Amino acid sequence: MTDVQGKRVLVVGLARTGRATVRCLQRRGAEVTVTDSRPPYELRADVAELLALKIGMELGLHRQATFLAQDLIVVSPGVAPELPELEAARAKGIPVVSEVEVASWFLEAEVLGITGSNGKTTTTALLGKMLETSGFRTFVGGNIGLPLIAAVDQVSKDAKVVTELSSFQLETTQSFRPRVAVLLNITPNHLDRHPTLEAYVAAKAQIFRHQTPEDFAVLNADDPAVMNLAPAIAARKIFFSRKQDLPDGVFVADGQVYYRTGNLERPLFGTREIALRGDFNVENVLAAAATACVVGADFEALARAVREFRAVEHRLEFVREVRGVEFFNDSKATSVDATAKALTAFGRGVHLILGGKDKGAPYAPLRPLLKERARAVYLIGAAAQRIERELMGAVEFIPCGDLETAMRRAFARAIPGDAIVLSPACSSFDQFQDYEHRGRVFKEIVQRLATEAGTADHSRRLEERARIMAPPAPEGSAPVELPSGQESAVEAGESVSPAPEAEPASEKGRVAVEVKRPELVYVYEVDAEEFVHPDSDISPAPPENGDGEVVATDDLPPIEALEDEALPFEVRAGAQAPRSALGRGADAGANSARSPREESSDESAPGAVKRRTRLPGL
Repeated sequence: MTDVQGKRVLVVGLARTGRATVRCLQRRGAEVTVTDSRPPYELRADVAELLALKIGMELGLHRQATFLAQDLIVVSPGVAPELPELEAARAKGIPVVSEVEVASWFLEAEVLGITGSNGKTTTTALLGKMLETSGFRTFVGGNIGLPLIAAVDQVSKDAKVVTELSSFQLETTQSFRPRVAVLLNITPNHLDRHPTLEAYVAAKAQIFRHQTPEDFAVLNADDPAVMNLAPAIAARKIFFSRKQDLPDGVFVADGQVYYRTGNLERPLFGTREIALRGDFNVENVLAAAATACVVGADFEALARAVREFRAVEHRLEFVREVRGVEFFNDSKATSVDATAKALTAFGRGVHLILGGKDKGAPYAPLRPLLKERARAVYLIGAAAQRIERELMGAVEFIPCGDLETAMRRAFARAIPGDAIVLSPACSSFDQFQDYEHRGRVFKEIVQRLATEAGTADHSRRLEERARIMAPPAPEGSAPVELPSGQESAVEAGESVSPAPEAEPASEKGRVAVEVKRPELVYVYEVDAEEFVHPDSDISPAPPENGDGEVVATDDLPPIEALEDEALPFEVRAGAQAPRSALGRGADAGANSARSPREESSDESAPGAVKRRTRLPGL
């Protein structure tokens, strides 16, 4: 059905795909109604737009009468095809199709479809970059980014539409025919949705169903399940392999990626130029390169795109390093096989966060990888108990409940060189809106941990500096011995580590440094009158000489005025002078140094009156 003008169309599901489908169909004259089992208050952000477009809405429930009153039903990827209302519509002969099918009715541009159990997002994004770098007008979407149906009103006829396709999108297609169809791999997945593994494989195989010999099928020659489907595929087959030297296709040999077809063989780029981690990502790059070669991409541009490409968001995405511990966001790893592939990208030292909504596949394939590479597993979500039960004994399991608790416990246990990896092997719908929401939360928590760690490190540096600047140790304490070159660090107040006691201070290249500084004593001249308030009735006692005789006050110089210059002082290193130095009988050691302004008594002159012009003190 390519003409929807005046047709009654029901769109089931009002998420991103459903909204795009409503707009596309409404522009083409369809009488659109949308239904969603979620209550209206959860969809209030969309209700205003739908009302403006005069779209009918049935929210909070599904009524069979509404389904049976339609000419066409379009289901979003998240809607189970076994919904009783959909079964009733099929029984009545009403077409039930996916958004991908509807998009194919109106798209005139060339469609390149990519599916598989794992690696779809990376391959789709990389292929899009290869084509853009080659100068093609390119749309990248489908199961990532914009829905495929959004391309209908956005792209021109000469564009290349690169789309990621899930089994949910493919299982209800009826005439969808991509120019190039790519199948990356097949492993057990979505068994909570598909009744059997065979049904899951059949859904994937839908991508080839309507192809002809004029089209191309790009296949993984290293995957037995993929190769089992090859004989039934009508399109021209292009293979890629990481392990085999292929007579035709894209393969790896001696550290180089080659493209071979007929009499043409050309090296494309070296495997060392691939920035993505893991052998499984090499396979994704090979698939993208094979597809790009099929549609005529520029070889030099293709190689440049590979060198520049980095991991897509939420797919083994490096977030940052905190205190030597690396954080990786692999939230899109919603299957056991995806998590297994992620683990192969690391050596030992992985702190793995597992769990979410269980998808039915066994977790046993993770056991050997956990033993080899993981320090511990931090369990979250509804599937936590099942995961621990099936993998008991492989590694230490730490129940955490939620993502933030898991990350904080992992960070507390990790050491520099370790990696904290969110690769949950489960869907996100028990605690998050989708895998993207889960990945964003992961990255937000990483940033919080980095901020907290930075604040703690700063406080620790301040404490260390305060320790270094503390008062001197008692007499007899040994100096700290530092390597040559670290004296400047001590002068700057930075933290340093003492050298081993066994190494002598006189050893060449080492300098003995007193890390703890002596306290500085400031010695001032002070007038006696300064100790008496000017309004006080108490007169200072007449000064005495050392023998107890009263010194003649009439011979003393006048009191200094307030505008006199500031009193000078000297700075000495050593123990603090006793407080008694401020009065009579002060400690001689504290008073032994006189200021340049202090006048000396000429005691040798005959008849001289002994006098002091200042009382020494601190």
